[in-house]
Amino acid sequence: MKATPNEKTTSGHNRSVLLPGLRQARQRSGLTQRELGTLAGVGKGTIWELEVGRRGAYPRTVRRLAKALETEVADLVGE
Repeated sequence: MKATPNEKTTSGHNRSVLLPGLRQARQRSGLTQRELGTLAGVGKGTIWELEVGRRGAYPRTVRRLAKALETEVADLVGE
């Protein structure tokens, strides 16, 4: 199954991906987990789970987080 241009992920399929760069990007932006969650439309608990690697994010969520942080998706998925 080929991902559409808007659904590309680094894992090669359309599943959730870990975001090792999320915490650093959020801290650079000066946002709290709650503030980022509000901007991206996800819960504070979800932000925490993503930051500690407890779960991955689906492509749509990754894009929403990158937009809220005014950064590139690659900054969130890269180490």
